Amino acid sequence: MTSLQGLGTSLVFLLASVALVLLGHMFRLLRWEQFIRIHERPVRRDLLRGMAGGYAVNFLLPFHVGDLFRAVYTGRRMQNGTGFALATVIMDRFLDVWVVALLFGAFRLAGLGGAPVGDAARFYLLFSLLLAAALALVVALRDLLKRLCLAVCGIFNETLKLDGLIFCWSLINTFKDLRRINFGRMLLNTALMWAAYLGSYALLGLGVTAIGGARETFGLVEVFHMLFGLDSVDVTSLGIAGGLGLSAAARLLVAAWFLLPLAAMFAAPLLPDTLRARLNSAAPVTQGKPGEENYLNLLPQVDPRDRGAFLSQYFSLQNKSYVDQFIEINHDITILQDYSAGSNATTMLCMAQNVTFYRKYAFGADGDKLADQLAWLRRNEHRLPLCQILRQGTGDGCCWYDMAYSGSAVGLFRYIHSNPIEKSTAIVRSVLRTLDRQLYAPTARPADPGKIEEYLRAKVDANLDKIRESRVLRELWNYDRIWVNGRSCKNLRELPELFDHDALRELFADDPLADIHGDLTVENIICRTDGKDPGTSWYIIDPNTGNLHDSPFLDYGKLLQSLHGGYEFMMMTPRCTVQENHIDFQFTRSAAYDALLAAVRADLRERYGAKGLHSIFAHELIHWLRLMPYKLSKDKKRAPMFYAGLVMVANDLDTWNREGWQ
Repeated sequence: MTSLQGLGTSLVFLLASVALVLLGHMFRLLRWEQFIRIHERPVRRDLLRGMAGGYAVNFLLPFHVGDLFRAVYTGRRMQNGTGFALATVIMDRFLDVWVVALLFGAFRLAGLGGAPVGDAARFYLLFSLLLAAALALVVALRDLLKRLCLAVCGIFNETLKLDGLIFCWSLINTFKDLRRINFGRMLLNTALMWAAYLGSYALLGLGVTAIGGARETFGLVEVFHMLFGLDSVDVTSLGIAGGLGLSAAARLLVAAWFLLPLAAMFAAPLLPDTLRARLNSAAPVTQGKPGEENYLNLLPQVDPRDRGAFLSQYFSLQNKSYVDQFIEINHDITILQDYSAGSNATTMLCMAQNVTFYRKYAFGADGDKLADQLAWLRRNEHRLPLCQILRQGTGDGCCWYDMAYSGSAVGLFRYIHSNPIEKSTAIVRSVLRTLDRQLYAPTARPADPGKIEEYLRAKVDANLDKIRESRVLRELWNYDRIWVNGRSCKNLRELPELFDHDALRELFADDPLADIHGDLTVENIICRTDGKDPGTSWYIIDPNTGNLHDSPFLDYGKLLQSLHGGYEFMMMTPRCTVQENHIDFQFTRSAAYDALLAAVRADLRERYGAKGLHSIFAHELIHWLRLMPYKLSKDKKRAPMFYAGLVMVANDLDTWNREGWQ
């Protein structure tokens, strides 16, 4: 009867102990999700199953490999992936080491547990000190360790390299983002978790004692040592009690203590829908309007190639200030696609809170230039059809703004090649007429000879010098003629009259002056495919300031850089080859471009006469000159192709000079 009474008592203690361990697991889950919810919405069902699966694996396998299962299972269901999940699990276990060290130290100071507890206390004290030293060393040698991470990950293929870098990035940010966590709540969750666990351990010890399963005292300290002592690391949960001299019944009781919480955790998804809904819910990291949840993006880029490029830049310590500023301004958005083109500013298609938009940003001197562009857009937003600015921001050497996105809006390049040429011609004519009436005419002013001189020095002479001095183009410059895709052309050095100051000064003296857009290429004219009236079916983006000689002819020259020079087609050409004075590349021109060029040229000839047309094409040539330093800096492999474009335009101007501007 006594035996049955002891069995009943031990079962009561077992059930109470299981209830407390489940309560402890609940507080562990709440603490774990604090690390996760900084960057994404944690789904408690998945976290619970991951924890249960991890404990189940630990029941069968040693060395706590169940923590790896927990990371992999939950990571595959997280937005930020397995690397991020593993980083949060490491943080979770990292905090446990400190608590276990404190508890073993407390037991040792209280004289409990004898020599085994003393050995464990010394081990965990040393382990904690090593962790603290490692953290200090990581902070001190962080730059070296970043390079080491990149070198180690670089051993593998691109997929594994990216996975490794994402894990390292996740681990760094999990520790850095501790400052964003509610410390009071984290400490409360930790305290309640360990209070529940310790209560469970004490009740388990009472259950083992009630069944007579231990030869010696088996209480809280003994259970704690059983779970976390030096002998517990390399054995499974199934065998953890095997070396403690417990009876078979006591070992069954301990096994039930491990398994019953797992069964309850696995059964939780079978609860009624209302209870499961409460289980799956998670509070947002920041308070906002009802239904809105805001999280920091661990990595804002969606495209793996963009992620890889950014992480390689971060771990190689290239442009550290850029990386910090990039994360600062883009931490709350998702980057869908990079649309950056021929400038140092970056333009991206983004999403935030289910709203899609374009974000443009730049840093340093380019940020100052972008701020000028933003000021131009704000200054002229009531005068011209322009992109809608949603938000903007400036900082220390940084400028950004967001533009509205419309699914019916396409660039003029695409519009030209998907609509009758008459519609494209009507839109281009509407753009030119609107600029003339609403921008050029109201801001017209007298010519400034001083600005023309500065324009010739800065935009002509300086860029010719950069071409002559560049290692990429130096050899090409020295030939009298070059061959472009089999066509013989005079080289620039053989066309000095095109860049003669006296001739250009005389040509530009009659240019009209006014406020201008400054970068009126085809890609900066956006068409609305749902519009029926060409006069209202477009808007323009991305103005360029700092042109010195602000003439509408510069805008027309930019348009001709597209239609005459074929700039957009060159941008789509991936490579070129150079052999001595031969430059070869796949250069495409469309019949639509040719037809639109003829219409625009005829329109400009009618409005401004032969001299005006000559001046406009001369400004196109200078635009090609202005393009070369950027290509030599950012796109060295294709720079000879754009030099070939410059040479072809120069040869056309040479021909028209000799034949007359008709």
